Amino acid sequence: MKRVSFPLLFVAFAAFSVSSLTAKPQQDGVHAPSGGTQTVVTSISVRPLPGAPFTATVTTEWKHTLDDGGTFTTGNRRAIARDNSGRVFQERRNLYPAGDPRENEIDRLEFADPRAHTLTTCWPAAHACFVGPYFASAFDMPPVPAGPSQDGKFFLTRVDLGHDQVQGIEAIGTRETTTINVGAMGNDRAINIVKEFWYSPQLELNLIEKRNDPRYGAQTFTVSQISLGEPAASLFDIPSGYRVEDKRSGN
Repeated sequence: MKRVSFPLLFVAFAAFSVSSLTAKPQQDGVHAPSGGTQTVVTSISVRPLPGAPFTATVTTEWKHTLDDGGTFTTGNRRAIARDNSGRVFQERRNLYPAGDPRENEIDRLEFADPRAHTLTTCWPAAHACFVGPYFASAFDMPPVPAGPSQDGKFFLTRVDLGHDQVQGIEAIGTRETTTINVGAMGNDRAINIVKEFWYSPQLELNLIEKRNDPRYGAQTFTVSQISLGEPAASLFDIPSGYRVEDKRSGN
């Protein structure tokens, strides 16, 4: 009798356990933690050009189109500057929804010094700055030639838009369309990415840059409030009270 009763008790317990799990309500969301998607927006590039000092404001507008045809827009405004020696100061601010009355929070401050070959990045949240290497040669890459790419994955078309004045500064307009061929990046149809530039030869800076990419939406970067001349020296001062760490190898 004992040999028979033990399996029966085990089966009964197993059935009770399974039925208890099955009957448990699921409104609490029983699943492993879920991740997310992050996209970094690379704004207008500021070259470390000596002899062309200025201060300005860069406005970013990023419009996303939803599947149902609706849109949502985020953006920010941030300060940039370059002194006569070629040092570059840039604010990096968080993106907020369009219409948000708050001033965009500063995420970090960047100080690029082409003579010392250093890029100092300061993080307000941590009250800390980190010094890394910086080389101006990274800005001197030649433009991609029009026509098919060497690997055959895309085709670039370039159109001259002529000359115009932007914020009272002469600018040269160019429109580039990059067609990513079918299958080049897992795509089942061709993808067209359109970029428009209004470039100032005087400042070696894009005063207006528009990017329309169906993968990421439409981005517009506009440089305004341009003041030619030496910026305030205080812009290039490390914030008071911040800890500074040199992250370069050998330091």
